[in-house]
Parts: sequence; C-alpha cells; structure tokens
Amino acid sequence: MRGTLEQFRRVEPGDWVEIRGRVTGGVLTPDSFQKNAHDVTPPPALLSAAELSKLNLGQWIRTSGNVLAISERTEGRTLEIDEAGRLVTIFLPRPFGGLPFPPVALRLGDRVLVTGVAAEVSPRGEMRMLARSAADVDLLEVGTLLPTTLLVTALVAIALLLVVWWAREHRMGVQRQSLRAFHALSEEIIAAASPAEIADKLIRVLPRITQATSVRLYLFNRRTKSLERVPTSAEPEPMAVPIDAAPEGLAGGAVVCQRNRTLLNIPEARRSPILRAGESTRLPRSAMFVPMFTQNEVVGVLEVANARRPGYFTPEEQAAAQHLANQVAASLKLQEQQNMREQIFRSEKLAATGQLISGVASELQAPLHNILQLATSLAAFQGRPAPERELRELSAESQRASEIVARLVSFARPEDGEARPVDLNATVAGLMRFREPEWKTLELRVQNRLAHESALVLGAQGQIEQVFLNLLVHAEQCAAETPLKSMGVASTRIAQRAIVEISYAAAPGTESDELPLENNALGLAVCQGILRSHGGELRFRATGGVARFEVELPLVREETTSSKSSPEPRVRAMTVLLVDSDTGGQRRLLGMLGARGHRVVPVSPEEAGDLAQRLRFDAVLWAMRPGGPRWSEMLERVRALTPGFVLIAEAYEAGLALSIEERGGFLLGRPIPEAELDRVLREIESRLPAVAAANPGATR
Repeated sequence: MRGTLEQFRRVEPGDWVEIRGRVTGGVLTPDSFQKNAHDVTPPPALLSAAELSKLNLGQWIRTSGNVLAISERTEGRTLEIDEAGRLVTIFLPRPFGGLPFPPVALRLGDRVLVTGVAAEVSPRGEMRMLARSAADVDLLEVGTLLPTTLLVTALVAIALLLVVWWAREHRMGVQRQSLRAFHALSEEIIAAASPAEIADKLIRVLPRITQATSVRLYLFNRRTKSLERVPTSAEPEPMAVPIDAAPEGLAGGAVVCQRNRTLLNIPEARRSPILRAGESTRLPRSAMFVPMFTQNEVVGVLEVANARRPGYFTPEEQAAAQHLANQVAASLKLQEQQNMREQIFRSEKLAATGQLISGVASELQAPLHNILQLATSLAAFQGRPAPERELRELSAESQRASEIVARLVSFARPEDGEARPVDLNATVAGLMRFREPEWKTLELRVQNRLAHESALVLGAQGQIEQVFLNLLVHAEQCAAETPLKSMGVASTRIAQRAIVEISYAAAPGTESDELPLENNALGLAVCQGILRSHGGELRFRATGGVARFEVELPLVREETTSSKSSPEPRVRAMTVLLVDSDTGGQRRLLGMLGARGHRVVPVSPEEAGDLAQRLRFDAVLWAMRPGGPRWSEMLERVRALTPGFVLIAEAYEAGLALSIEERGGFLLGRPIPEAELDRVLREIESRLPAVAAANPGATR
C-alpha cells in the first residue's frame, strides 16, 4: 500500500483494517482506510538468510547475521549483514521530523538479530529489509572483524612466523656463540707459548665451531724442506714429510697445500686423486687443508677433517679456518721473535756481567797486592812480634777486598723480597767512601754536597745501592777522560720527593737529554727499570761541558716510618705488574706502589699477556684507557695465576665492581683513595699463600 502519513498514523501492528482503492503495478493506493478491530500482533517469521526469497516479500520476518558494513545516508542508516555467504541489507529510515540517528552501538563483526519487512530482492539475489528503528536490531554476540576461517589462517601464519623467528634466533645464537669461541681461540693462539700448546687449543675448540672431527698442525722446516707434524697429547709421536714426496694419507694433502700455497677443500676424501689410502692409513669422509701465511710466507699447514659425513666445508668455515691459520702463523712468528729477544738479552746480560767482573777484578788487584806484600813482610819476623802499623794496614786492605767482593756478590744474588726504609743520603755517602780510593787513583776531584738530614725511601737496599754504584762508576769513567776530572754529588728534598744529582765533567760540545745507552746499554737501562719499579725516575742532561744524572724517588710517608705506633700491620712487599698506556698515569701509580715498598714492573698492554704467562706476579693493575685493549680477556688469562687483578677505571661503578668481584678482582676509581688502595693490597696479600700453593712451579 502506498498512502499518506496521516492515513497510517493510527495503525499499529495487530490492527484489522479495511482498505479500498486501486491497484497499480502491485501497489494499492487507498481511497478509504478503516480500522475494524485489534488483535494480537502476529510474530515475525524466523528465517535464515539462505531461506529468504521473493516469496517472502512484504512478510514480517526475523533473520540474523554478522555485521559487514554500517553506512549513513540522508534518508536513513544502512546495515549489511552476512550469513553463510548470503548478504542481507537492512534500511532504518530517519526518525519522524528529521531527528538525528541514535549513536551506533554496533561494531563490524558483531552478530545481530534483525526484525523487519522483506522489502525487495536485488538482481543479484540480495534481500533488502526495512526495519522500523534501531530497536529492531538486537545484539546477539560481540564478534570479530575477521571471519573464523580467515582468523584461523592468520593464527597459523603467525605461528609459522614465530617458528621461523625462533629458528632464526636459535641459529643466530649458535653463530654468536661460535663467534665468541672463535675470537677467544684467536686470542689464546696469540698468547700461546709453544706450537704444541697452539695445536692442543685448536683440537679442543675447533670441532665445536666447525664440522671438524680432527685437527692437525704441520710446520715447514726450511732446513730439511719438510712438513713436521706438531706432537699433541692425542698424537705424541712426531712425524716429518718431505714436500717433494707424495706420502699416503692426509699428509699428502698437506704437502700439496704447502707447495701450491692455496686452500684445499676435498668433499670426498676417499675418492680424491690427491689423497692415497695406504694399508695402515684410513681416510676421513672430507678434509680441508689451509696454508698458514705470515708476511707472504707459508710457515705451515692447518689440517681439518670430518670423519662423519662427506661434503664441502662451508665458505664461512673456510674463511674462519684461513683466519685461524694466519693467527697461528702470527703467533709462531711472535714466539720466534721472543726467543731471539731472550737470547739477545741473555747475551747482553752475560756481557755486562763480564764487564762488571772485569772492573771488580781490577779493583781487587790493588788490595790483594798490598795484602801479599804485607803478608810477605810479616812472614820475615819468624815468631817475633809483628809491628802494629803493618797489622792495621793488613786488616784495612783485607776489609777493602772483602767490601769489593761483597759488592759483587750483592749484585749477583737474588734480592730479598722485604722492602725497608732506606736512608738515601747515607747509602750514597757509603758508596762514595767505597769509591774514594779509586777516585784518588784517577786523580778525580769530587764535591760532596749531600744533605745532612736523612732522606728515607722505601725499597730494596741492594737494588738502590746497585743503581747509585752504576751511576757513580759511569760518572767517574767519563770524568777521568776529561781535562777537568771533576765530579759532584748533591741531594735535596722537594714535595715528598728525594732528588740526588750526580754531575761530572763531560767532553766539550756534548749536548743531550737522552740517557747515554751506547756504551752502557744494559747498566743504565737496568738502573732506569729499578728506579721505576720503586716509583722513581732517572733523568739525564748534558750541556755546557757538564753532564748530570738526576735520581728522583718518593719519600717514605710518616705513617710508614711510625709503624710501631700504628696497630695496623704493614703490607708485605709484592711484585706487581702495572699495565697502563698513559705515561703520566703510570708514573703516579709507580709512585704510590713504590712508596709502599712493592716491586713494580710497568709494561704496555700489548706485552702484558705474554709477560703474565711467563712470570709470576702477586698482583696485576690494569688501567682502563679509551680505545685500549679489553681488560676482561686479561682477567680471564691471569685469574688462575695471580691472586689479585685490580681494574682502575675513570670512576667507580657499582655494577662493574660487582661483576669484577664475582671473578675475584677489584675495582678502583680515579682518583685512587689511599685507604682503598691499602685495603685492596691487604686483601691480595691474604690470598698469596693459597695461590703459591696452587702454582708451585711458577717463575718469579
């Protein structure tokens, strides 16, 4: 029916009406409209979207579905719902009077129940319904925007992505672990002391980061023109293979690699024409031979084999093996250079010892000659009383010879580890009295300007005497060659530092600020090392015909000299390895440790690892510097050898301190508090007996 709003205003659902009018195109236009009775409202027919058809047009129906779209137009609001692939469009007309729509309480994906009239069917078969208002749309279930099948597909895809991500992370974690092991192995190879140690490290670590099941190391012997296998704990018997021959087994591949100077990767070792299996040799499934290059020279071959399965080693494994082989070559080169340096050092030390013995022998000649003459003269008395004057001369010459021999023995014997306060002025004065007879023989004029008050420094008495004896001998030898033949010794105290100056006449035109190491290379260099280990310094200056040595040492602190009044026990003298690339910071630390009586060996970070492996130190002090080497690697290398590792940082960090303390180390921040340094040194001292018992064969 189609009529005016006034005609239908009083009609309600359930009314019986009588309508008269004309029908045009299936639409009744009423001429008269009469309400006869009212009955119960007929219930809507509950139909699914698939059951709706043209037969239901004009019927009061109820259907359900999931909301696909919500749109607003001038005439009203449109909802699109879906049920099993059938689309139903519901139109809600705008309220009477142009009032605004109520707010949308639905969301896409919600399941709704709609009550309305089946209005028409679109050419595509979609049913269009007309609802009275938003009250005819009931929310059944809050749903999702995605269909169930699409949601399940998305969840499966997400699960697959998670599996792929986990597999990638697992693979990356394994790679990172292998990379860390690889870098640690490279560091251990560089720090190794012998080829056998390198081979053992490769056998232990390389199978964990590659497909290798066995590793061998061959070194090229230039003299015999052969490859020599490095003995290991698994294969202790040595083996040498001439490079001109074609031996059986894997050694043949090593020979080919050495001759061709290139990496050799064999996926099927048992079928390769390069390798020949003999009666007593059994080949693995695959093998790789890597030349070891250093300075464009092949020093040997690294053999890596896999006995479980055939196949090529991956390019990443080949690159890693080549890098390790080059690291091995570099380590072998360093070992060779270190052996040469040690031989040169031993030769220089023997030469210096011989020179010292020669000088002492010349000094002994005079008193021994006098003793011989006096003894011959006294023998002539034949039981008669000897003159007292000759007996005193004999005693004096004997005492002089004894002092000379004692000086020589003091130079040769090991030092006592206990550091004590040493009066610098008294020590130098005693040495001047000891050398005075020689100075008279050389006709030297010596001015003694030593201070009368004591200047106490903490150190080893014998080492300090050796330093000043060497400096005085050097000065007297140089002064004796000049026309003036003059020397001078003076001392002073400046800001808790004792300074002793030894001056002597030099050749005209001598201008220099460097130590004269040419003629006394080992002696003055040793003096400089001893003074630095005591926290001091040796300086030299030559100008205007006068040369001067300046020795500077830290004075003993008042609390050290007054130890009797202090209940706190003094820390015993320890041997400390000081690693600091900054010269100024190294000098300050030398002063602090030397003032406490400790022997200090200052080295660069590059030399620290090798020195810590060869010698035993009571403590290692590592100063952090920007861009410097990693201290953690040094800590891992020395923690089993040294009772105390002390890291000196720019500032104290609680997290870093906790991490170091868990590994048995200590952390100090700059500036270093004196009390905190003393506490750390006492703690290290308490660990010394345990470490000494655990390492009885360590070299001191």
